[in-house]
Amino acid sequence: MLGLSSQLFLSFLLVAKSSALFGQFDEDRYLQNFDSIQAASYAVVDDPDANLPPDLLSVCKDKGNNPPVREVVVQADSIGLINSSAVSIQCSDDSVCVIPFGTTLQVDTSLSVSALIVMGVVEWSDDTQLNPSAFICAGYIAVEGFGKWEMDLQSKDAFVYVKDNGAVHSKLRSRGFGSVALNNGDYPIINIKGRDLARTWSLLSKPLNQGDGRIELMHNAILMGWRVGDRIAVAPTAKLATGQGEEFTITSIEENGTMLLNKVAQYYHQSKFVNAPSGGHPALMSAEVINLSRNIVVTGDDFKHVTCDPTLPEAVPGEETSVMGCRCSSFRQHCTNGLHTAAMHGGTASIQNTRIERCGQRGVEGKVSHSLYCSCYRVAQILTILSP
Repeated sequence: MLGLSSQLFLSFLLVAKSSALFGQFDEDRYLQNFDSIQAASYAVVDDPDANLPPDLLSVCKDKGNNPPVREVVVQADSIGLINSSAVSIQCSDDSVCVIPFGTTLQVDTSLSVSALIVMGVVEWSDDTQLNPSAFICAGYIAVEGFGKWEMDLQSKDAFVYVKDNGAVHSKLRSRGFGSVALNNGDYPIINIKGRDLARTWSLLSKPLNQGDGRIELMHNAILMGWRVGDRIAVAPTAKLATGQGEEFTITSIEENGTMLLNKVAQYYHQSKFVNAPSGGHPALMSAEVINLSRNIVVTGDDFKHVTCDPTLPEAVPGEETSVMGCRCSSFRQHCTNGLHTAAMHGGTASIQNTRIERCGQRGVEGKVSHSLYCSCYRVAQILTILSP
């Protein structure tokens, strides 16, 4: 007999299989349903209530095809330091901005360039950043050679915005953020650490009934590090995953950890103990509640459907894909491009407590794994909710 976790997992798979999965031969059906899928998705930059930097969208969003026309190697002071406000004087939206080896860029204010190559060091922290929120936006950001991207923010908000501006890196290609070891011995490093949370999820300690506007958990929200303005999701608890999960925003947190919500619940979410047969263990059947908010967000322009190019070289014979972009195949006439993250050919990358959205490049060789990374980020949230 299946355990509770196995039943829930299988229920999730059955529901997913019957409702929203597409194979590579389902391009027409996928494209027909794409707008409705997007409408049901969430992106921080689309949320009018999100705490965005005031000029993020006006500076970065939907600026059209505007690839770089020049390369600028940043000139720092005598000890190799420069801040982003000074870089913005040297680099602009028409340039590939290069932070050379031996130079440290300290991010104090927002920066927009056509593309960014880091061969030195980027330091971005609560101490370097002057305002409560800031961003860097570029068509791609590539950490090369022995470059380092060191980003650690605990009390402030930061955004990495990847523009769809036509900038293309030799290896990372378009709309990428990652590290690339171009030569033998290269060791680029990416370390990103967002706001620490003692726990990212908890369980209902009391049922959340239809019409309730407050929620009580088994762990104190304050001690978990949750805060007012965070988005939370409550799992469905109807049989065989037939119920509806719900999303809320925390409007206040009481001293005992009880949270007030921005709206009342539309569905019933259970929290109870189930007595076990003689000799067994009682089971806790309670909806899981997950914190969806992160103070570091990797985001960018919306997805775009790209027409295929039959002249692109095939990466692996018989697979009908190319690392150079969207290659035509017997089953694909378009690709769907968002941003992607990567750690290529060497070095290390560590990304913690960070939200990555609008990512994946369907149909482009080497970008599927990054699409799956984003998908797994969302699926992991769902499976966490479903797991007992």
